[in-house]
Amino acid sequence: MRFVVALVVLLAVCGADAHAPRVASWRLTHAVRGWPGEVTSTDIGAMGVTGQGQAWALLAERSGSGRGSGPRSWSMLRWDGASWRRAPLPEGAEGSDPRFAASPSGDDLWLFTGDRPFQLTGGRWTHRPWRGAFTRASVAAGAKDDVWVSEYGGPDDYAEAGLSHWDGRSWSPVPQPSAYGHEVSRLAAPGRGELWAVVDGMGQARVIRWNGSGWAATPLPPAPGCPPAPAGGFYGMAARARDDVWLITQAAAARSGSCAVPDRGLVARWDGTAWTWPDLPLTQTWLPDVAADRVGGVWIAANPAHGQPYVLNFRNGRWTRSALPADGGWAGFVDIAPVPGTTRLWALARRGDGTLLLYELA
Repeated sequence: MRFVVALVVLLAVCGADAHAPRVASWRLTHAVRGWPGEVTSTDIGAMGVTGQGQAWALLAERSGSGRGSGPRSWSMLRWDGASWRRAPLPEGAEGSDPRFAASPSGDDLWLFTGDRPFQLTGGRWTHRPWRGAFTRASVAAGAKDDVWVSEYGGPDDYAEAGLSHWDGRSWSPVPQPSAYGHEVSRLAAPGRGELWAVVDGMGQARVIRWNGSGWAATPLPPAPGCPPAPAGGFYGMAARARDDVWLITQAAAARSGSCAVPDRGLVARWDGTAWTWPDLPLTQTWLPDVAADRVGGVWIAANPAHGQPYVLNFRNGRWTRSALPADGGWAGFVDIAPVPGTTRLWALARRGDGTLLLYELA
């Protein structure tokens, strides 16, 4: 009788465990000697993922020993489902300010290095020549063959903005939002033919939306606390849907008695009607990246001044936090890339000694 009771209890416990939600955990998948010098995150590397689970990483590595020694070289890695393997760089890829752009469904992946765009077609990177007049800025993919790239430049005393669209055959100019600003600094595309943009001009940042035929402004209320507007502008933008768009600022320094130096990163969200500022505990925290997926939700990378880097995930109306494993000497996240249609996330991080690490959260 005791055996039967024990068996029933055991089965009940196992059954409960089988249906209990599994806590996601980080897994280190690759590490290389990166660049320890004083470089920005866009000089270090970037990651991109397709809906089939293929992942790509472009990394700045170094040779030699010692701080800043040896020439910098760029390498391409490809995830084959079990490990990262070396892959040839696209011909002509310079590695300057690398950015990946994936469509929301993951059926289209692009790589931008400098002013050269490459589209992943049939497992190979195909160059799609783009002739911008100025410096390439932000990139976004709304669907397969629905890609956007912004640019900025001009004489020292005047800045100009530009915007181009790829329709599967060629690049074409999009009417400039000149009435709103001079630089299109951030782009996000929730679906085909729709685009969100941050434009900067006259010391202000405005958020506008392209509906396929024209631009419309979406007023942003003053940021909470001090200063009343985000100092340093917006550092990232992601669109999960037309009624679910996110912005992050890059502020993270300690206050020095002036509103010009905010002490935390800030997050703003468009809910389809208005922008709001979620109240998040981000004191002395740098927010290097934000990414969105229709299934996985919204991901925000966070590098606190003290403590381990972590990601915030907003899904089904609930926030969760996942800190990277303690490994000492952290410099923080560089880039994050969700796997479209899943709750998995890839992340590129860097240690203080310059080592680049590729993590998976699943």
